[in-house]
Amino acid sequence: MKKLGLILVLIVAAGAAWAAWTCYSTEGTVRDIASRLPSEESLDTMSLEHSTEQIKLAMITCARVASLEANPLARLLRGDEIKALAERCELIKARQDSLEGP
Repeated sequence: MKKLGLILVLIVAAGAAWAAWTCYSTEGTVRDIASRLPSEESLDTMSLEHSTEQIKLAMITCARVASLEANPLARLLRGDEIKALAERCELIKARQDSLEGP
């Protein structure tokens, strides 16, 4: 019975540690991603070569948005912000597809 109690305490402690880390890191991660993604206006004013380079970098950053979308606690804490970032990533992906052509 003591082993079962110890296992239960460890599981609860691990869950609490995960929740605390998610709470701590989500705000900074969302802020960092938002600052790294180029706006539509800035992409419009860039040259084609520079725009293509920025879109490639933005797609790497958008991979981090997918990990935030997969985290239920992060969605609970910053759901609207994560959704807005995902929409920006979809626009950037659409722009990348249009630049690559058929």
